[in-house]
Amino acid sequence: MKGLAGRHAVITGASSGIGLAAARRLVSEGCSVSGIDLSVPEDASLFTHFVIADVGNQGDVESAFASIREAEGEVDVLIAAAGIDRCDTLIDTSPEEWRRLIDVDLNGTYYAAREVLPAMIQRRRGSVVFVSSAIGSVGHWRRSAYCAAKGGVENLTRAMALDHGRQGVRVNCVAPGLIDTPLIRGGKVGGAANPEAMTELVDRFHAIPRIGRAEEVAAAIAFLASDEASFITGVVLPVDAGWTAQ
Repeated sequence: MKGLAGRHAVITGASSGIGLAAARRLVSEGCSVSGIDLSVPEDASLFTHFVIADVGNQGDVESAFASIREAEGEVDVLIAAAGIDRCDTLIDTSPEEWRRLIDVDLNGTYYAAREVLPAMIQRRRGSVVFVSSAIGSVGHWRRSAYCAAKGGVENLTRAMALDHGRQGVRVNCVAPGLIDTPLIRGGKVGGAANPEAMTELVDRFHAIPRIGRAEEVAAAIAFLASDEASFITGVVLPVDAGWTAQ
């Protein structure tokens, strides 16, 4: 894709799932990629630099980006893919559990963006892609904290796009449906604890009757990050097999 070769991307949540798939795709497009996550992926050779950090902790994020800038220079592309989930109603979610999910899924996105924006604005060039969820746009049973966090990510996308478009920075978001990732295989989505329950969810929500692949989300991320999307900003792109078309 035009405009990715030779650029430096940072991906949070890079050790598995959509983050790792995005790293593979961007490397294939000629990007150098730095990663941030709680553990190093098996495919660590993909990354020019990798930092163990908790994106829900502001100090960790600041230290991680300082290390990346020292090793690899400024950041051209940010992919904020780190996230955790919780399957509970509001009253069954403790304040500690609520704060942890918001810290990782919403505040972690803010912390990462805050680290890259000043240099992007100074150079008048940069692309930011956040990872939300289909249920950032619509509600879902027993997912109050997750819906709140991902809804926040989506409106943060729009606000940042408006604030920084005239400064040369594009900000977009992908909103996946049910994707084959460790989060899904762990049986956390929709309370599904077995393959039969997951099949029922796919049948209920997906117009394309299968679970998605992380590589399919990574393709959308790469497009939005690239110069092929040079006239696109403030978009939340569903990669959800028609879930939110219902």
